Amino acid sequence: MPQARAMLPKPLNLLGRRPLINYGSSIEKPHEKPLDVNETLLSGLSTRVRDWPEGEIAGIPTESHIWDINRFHQVQESKSGRDELEVDFTEVVPGGLPCLHASVPSDAYGAYLCVIPGHVLAEIYDRFGSRLLEGNVRSFLGARGRTNKAIRKTVTNEPTMFFAYNNGIAATASAAKVSADGNGLRLTHVTDLQLVNGGQTTATLAGAMTDKDTGLTQTFVQMKLSVLPAEISGKYIPLIARYANSQNKVSDADFFSNHEFHRRMEQIAKALRAPAVGGAQYGTLWLYERARGQYVNEQSNMTAGQRNEFLLRHPRKQLITKTDLAKYENAWRFLPHIVSQGAQKNFINFSTYASAEWEKNPDQFNEDFYKRIVVKALLFRRTEELVGKQAWYQGGYRANIVAYTIAKLANLVQFNGIGRLLDFKALWNRQSLTPAIEQQLLIIAERMFAIIVAPEGGFQNVTEWCKKELCWQRARDTTIPLLQELGNELTAREEDAITKKEAQAQQVIMTGIQIQTLVVELGPAYWRGLQTWARGKQLLGPTDDSIVTVATSMPRKLPTEKQCTRLAEIKRQMEEEGFVAG
Repeated sequence: MPQARAMLPKPLNLLGRRPLINYGSSIEKPHEKPLDVNETLLSGLSTRVRDWPEGEIAGIPTESHIWDINRFHQVQESKSGRDELEVDFTEVVPGGLPCLHASVPSDAYGAYLCVIPGHVLAEIYDRFGSRLLEGNVRSFLGARGRTNKAIRKTVTNEPTMFFAYNNGIAATASAAKVSADGNGLRLTHVTDLQLVNGGQTTATLAGAMTDKDTGLTQTFVQMKLSVLPAEISGKYIPLIARYANSQNKVSDADFFSNHEFHRRMEQIAKALRAPAVGGAQYGTLWLYERARGQYVNEQSNMTAGQRNEFLLRHPRKQLITKTDLAKYENAWRFLPHIVSQGAQKNFINFSTYASAEWEKNPDQFNEDFYKRIVVKALLFRRTEELVGKQAWYQGGYRANIVAYTIAKLANLVQFNGIGRLLDFKALWNRQSLTPAIEQQLLIIAERMFAIIVAPEGGFQNVTEWCKKELCWQRARDTTIPLLQELGNELTAREEDAITKKEAQAQQVIMTGIQIQTLVVELGPAYWRGLQTWARGKQLLGPTDDSIVTVATSMPRKLPTEKQCTRLAEIKRQMEEEGFVAG
């Protein structure tokens, strides 16, 4: 018996916290007499305790789980095949977790929507670890993953916004106890809790619990709890886990679609009518799809006649997606090796560039910029057609050939055009390529094909070779003559610069009008609310406060254009600080 005592760690408090978890029919309360090792062993492991408090051995955190014949028998008889754990939420949240009943009365299935404090969720995971994830499709992926880093960053920097940013967790249980009080329903006890979706969120919160300056006390997580009796849980829990983890993936391109750059491109595209060509009596539009599915969704409620009219004005072949735009721009910027890395990686690269350029000068992204995007779309799509018809084309790698061909054309014109550039304005008006450009593209494409299918520097895989900057260097340094016919069509750099300058000036005017419209449409009540809120937090200096005062007196007095520009910036700053209009 003395030997057995020596092997057990000394009972320790759970970091000064009250006990959270109840494994069996009772729980050790803080005021109860601490268990004695001799008492526990001699009593035959009574139902007062089933697990030993956490501790350390030689500086290593340890857990001790006490098993006797009764506990093994319970697992054997359990329909889930697990040692069912029970959580008593009233121990950490007075009265239990606030919840809403989210299912129709049924003996087979119950559902609740809850709000669980971040520190409670973290402590549950800290106590049970991977046992909570036995119904999940994957275990914790580590704090180094990009998503988990973002979760940790939100907890540290913006804990109060965690509920808004995070999708929450999906959990299952075999039983749940709910009580009602004057404020609604409260979830008090849960049996056999399993996290089927949101394991990464939970584990990351648990990791943040060790931080000195943690925001877990200000963090809240939404939880969808499905309650399934033990006899049917084996059938439905795997399905819940599968469907909760199989939604359409939201790509980085989707996230960046809300940036002002894309909103402006969408706005310009809806108003910019392309010249009528080929004997047509009307001009068409090159729509920009900022968010996936917009083009199809716009047609969803149309009649057959309306849809035909829509397609006549907005042909499918003239649709430009945000990943298309990134591809066209990066190829023209001499980055075909980045384009060859795939749509998402290329888009991320372009997003970084576009964000930085937007901060420098948003007015450079204007109507003329979008016209140039359309011309680049014509170059890309026509090159794809031409390559597919050539005798030297053996099939495969066409996307790489096209990206390298466009990049080489841009490089050729830039450095061999003798002070002249591609005439984007003429090509926009023409809405097609000239024979000289097509001939030049074919010459370049054949040479690019030869470079792509003959990897150098130890590379054997053609696709991987195309992703390397060394491949572009070989293509860039390859000598290809500029056709005289194309040289004659180029425009002077000075004329191109004038076109860009005029477009920026026009955009400044348009932006000014849009800002003034925004300030007026928000109305004096909005600006009074903002001013009161900002004054309470001492966020406005005297000058800014006086400008806001002008806005509060509309329509008796209207802000000037310069004041409107500053008001728009004040609006952005205050909303970032947390202001929400009433």
